[in-house]
This record gives sequence, C-alpha cells and structure tokens, in this order.
Amino acid sequence: MNHLSRHKIGIFDSGLGGLSVLRTIWKEISNIDFIYFADLNHAPYGRRSKKEVLTLSTQAFEFLLEKNCHAVVFACNTATSAAARFLRENHQIPIFGMEPAVKPAVLENPIETISVFATELTLREEKFHNLVSSLPTENEVLTVPCEGLAKLIDEDEWDLAWDLLNQKIRSVYPRSKVFVLGCTHYVFLKERILYNYPDVKIYDGNLGTANHIKKVLCLENCSDSQNQLDILLNTSNSHYVHLANRITKTITPNFTLSLTNTQVGNLHVQSN
Repeated sequence: MNHLSRHKIGIFDSGLGGLSVLRTIWKEISNIDFIYFADLNHAPYGRRSKKEVLTLSTQAFEFLLEKNCHAVVFACNTATSAAARFLRENHQIPIFGMEPAVKPAVLENPIETISVFATELTLREEKFHNLVSSLPTENEVLTVPCEGLAKLIDEDEWDLAWDLLNQKIRSVYPRSKVFVLGCTHYVFLKERILYNYPDVKIYDGNLGTANHIKKVLCLENCSDSQNQLDILLNTSNSHYVHLANRITKTITPNFTLSLTNTQVGNLHVQSN
C-alpha cells in the first residue's frame, strides 16, 4: 500500500495508555505524521457497555478521518474488542487494533499457567474467548480484571495504580509466572512488575501491532526517524496534560499538544 510519499497515521485510545503503543511504533518506522487522540472525557472505557464503547470509538475514528489519516490504530484493547470489526466492515482504510498477547505467551510457555490482566469488557468479549479457544494448548488461562487501574494511570496516580495491580498479581502469583498485559495502560508498570517479580515473564501486544502496521503499509524499518507528532486531548485537566507531556517527551522532544473538543474545535494549543 506504500504509494504515498508520507503516511498520516491516527492513533486512538480512551486515555494515555496508547502512548505506550506509539512509543513502540515510533522506534520501528519513520517518515510518518502521527496524530494521537485521547478521549479522556469519556475514559475509562473498560467500565462502559459494549454499545457505549462502539459509539465512542466510532466518533473518535471519524474525528481522525476528518484529520485526513490514511490509517487508524486502535491503541486500546477495549475499543478494539467492541468496535474494530464493525468499522473495518464499513470503511476501506486500514484499521489496526490491539489484542492481548495470549498467543505468544502460550506458544513460548507450553503447559504454564498464563494470567491475563485486562478490563472486564475485554475479558468478557467474544473476541477474547475466541482467541483463547483457538490456541492448541494445555495451558490454564487465568483472567484477572483490573477495573480502575487505567484511570489511576491516566490520573498520574502511579503508586496507587501499582498497589492495585500488585494486589491482582498476588492473587495469581506464584501459581502463575507468565503475565499478559491486556491493556495498553498497564505497559507503563511493566518495569515495576519485573523489579518486584524478577522471575516472571511479561507479554504485551505493542511490538506485534507495530510489526503488523509495518507489514500492511509496506513501511521500511526506522533508520533515521523523520516522524512528526500531534497530541490531541479533549480535556483541560492539568493532571492529564502534564502526564501526556511527560510520557511524550520519552518518545520525542518535538511534538505539539493541543486541548481540543471534537465538536467545537481547538480550545488551546501548547507547543513543545
């Protein structure tokens, strides 16, 4: 599909977890204009019904289409579960999604007990159950719903987020030492997990998604990054803004962060 001199790729999440996906993609491909949209006014999605998530995801997708994106990444497992299939059936542009990295965890750890940490909606959706049942495995797969964790991360309450996640880990450890992080927010706590539980293996879907995007769009490996980045947040909450700045600076020092409302346009623009 690489007939364009420069791709514009939209990345969408209910919050800031998708920045963990962007960070991985950024390292893999170059010469891309990225637009990252966080629907923080309606976050977190994990506690909402599938119908609500489908509506919100469709609105976010259409917002990115208005920005002339050539492809859209649902950097949110919950939104992928609820909306990606529907939108693919109704639109021609490439739509990439996330799914818990259960397959590599199972294939690389035969007969081990696998723990999947994710939102309740992701874990109860047919998409997840089909993924698990499709694997020829003797592994026991434990589902660990982590309601409230993504919101704590978005609100920059990472110590409280760790306390909550650590409680969840203790409910399965040491019975299980293979963890799948089924929400892009949780990836920000990956190093803390490994520091406190050095004998576990952790899987997430970020690199697999990045490689899939690279393959489908026929993009070259990143050698000298010429990427550009616009961050759009539909909130003026200072906690979200400061955290978005801090995380994004670990990806690139050069970006534009805008506070926007999808109905009435930009409210404020802050450049870095």
